[in-house]
Amino acid sequence: MIKLTKEELLTIDKTKLSGKVLCFVTDTVYGIGVMVDDNIKTGLDKIYQMKKRDSNKPLAVLAGNINQFIDHVILNKQTSNLFNDWPGALTIIFKKKDSFFDLVTNLDTIGIRIPNCNITLDILNHLGLIATTSVNLSSFEPLNNLDEIINSFGEYIDYCVTDTFPLSKTSSKVVDATTDEIKILRK
Repeated sequence: MIKLTKEELLTIDKTKLSGKVLCFVTDTVYGIGVMVDDNIKTGLDKIYQMKKRDSNKPLAVLAGNINQFIDHVILNKQTSNLFNDWPGALTIIFKKKDSFFDLVTNLDTIGIRIPNCNITLDILNHLGLIATTSVNLSSFEPLNNLDEIINSFGEYIDYCVTDTFPLSKTSSKVVDATTDEIKILRK
């Protein structure tokens, strides 16, 4: 595992980070993720193994801005109202429009969030979309201490961004926007 600052990560050509597992701070909890590209499976396999996570349970996707994903999801009548809560601790589940997110999930839906953290947004605007999850074993509380994360999961992480940000330590609210009736799935 390579520890580096956000600025150091931003100097690395994104092709060299393809398939690599990244650890980084967000506005809610620490996350791990892998770029959404053709080599995503390599990183996803490591994440699922690390978390001992059921392979049928999909990861969410972090975006730096709406333009990174808008062409690949179906919007309903209420979606634009939800966009007012971004950036922030809100994950919106959309129906997929095309096969773009098929490597992230085999479902016909995808959960997307734009975090309110300048560190994460800079990384996302450099690398593009990142399939992500919290840093923990499945069904356990997320780890939010970088030393604990490195000690527990360092063997699975390729790059760890060491910049810090005040964490809410509360996972994001999740809403289902796949129909015209918005449903709250997690508060």
